[in-house]
Amino acid sequence: MFIVCSNCEFKYLVNSADLKPNGRMVECANCNHQWFQELDDTVISSSVPSSIKEEFDQDLKNNKQKEKLEKDPVRNLPSTVVRQKKPSAINSAIVIALAIVVILAIWIYRSYGANTFIIIDFYISEFFFNLNLIISDLAKIIHNILN
Repeated sequence: MFIVCSNCEFKYLVNSADLKPNGRMVECANCNHQWFQELDDTVISSSVPSSIKEEFDQDLKNNKQKEKLEKDPVRNLPSTVVRQKKPSAINSAIVIALAIVVILAIWIYRSYGANTFIIIDFYISEFFFNLNLIISDLAKIIHNILN
């Protein structure tokens, strides 16, 4: 069950059994705001027959009055803080850069036709061919030095 602090809107995931059938006082770990958290009735009504639910509602009213009189906040309520992740600026920049690259590629293709990609492919293959020649020449020089 999710509960939300009414002061800072911090969200917590809490086991509904920890709230007891009559609810309890809880305290926000973020802002120390205290409030009385009731058990969600939709969970109970879907699984309990109506005759038992009526008895439960009466007991619930009696126990709520007692609990409100005590007003002792429970600080050890087992819960999990639910933090919403904020969007990353780096991921947003990468997505925008990729979108710009795609738009530029489409614009180049429409402006200059398919020949542009053939030229780009030629330069890339020429680069790797020259790199291969340099590495093989260095290997021959090192082989001659060592022997």
